[in-house]
Amino acid sequence: MTKEESLYQVKLILENLNQEDYKKIPEETWDYINENMEYNENIVVNPEIPLEEQDIDDKTYEFIEKLIYKIEHNSKNEKNQESKTKEDSLYDMSKDELITLLNQYKEENSKIVKVKELVNDYKNTLENNVKEIEILKQTNRELYEKIDRCPKLIKKIFFKDFEQKLLK
Repeated sequence: MTKEESLYQVKLILENLNQEDYKKIPEETWDYINENMEYNENIVVNPEIPLEEQDIDDKTYEFIEKLIYKIEHNSKNEKNQESKTKEDSLYDMSKDELITLLNQYKEENSKIVKVKELVNDYKNTLENNVKEIEILKQTNRELYEKIDRCPKLIKKIFFKDFEQKLLK
């Protein structure tokens, strides 16, 4: 398949995208595809069948991968610009607005500290309980061994249903 035919295949694939993803494709990419593609009636893309199961050319995959990288890169740049705009808006705030914003951050930070303390307390309690359970298991084993050493007659008299009541 030629490069021009693979561009036609790319166009067929992209036309089957949902509206949200379709809008993410830059206009210059559409211009490039439309100017350089070559129509071929033998090239068909069925939206009902996954792309993995269709006969898609390697060049088409490469172009789509590059396009995805470009779209992701552009969205990251937009997010960086948005964060810069937010930072710039901090300079435009008045003193009172900044103080209220700082107080909000302090409150949120104090909540985070409290949550961390609660989690640490929970971990400590859990560790202590695990240690306590191990001690109880050991004590139970020792008691069982001592009772098991007693003569059978004494066990029958004093420890009825001993085997059933064991805490193993």
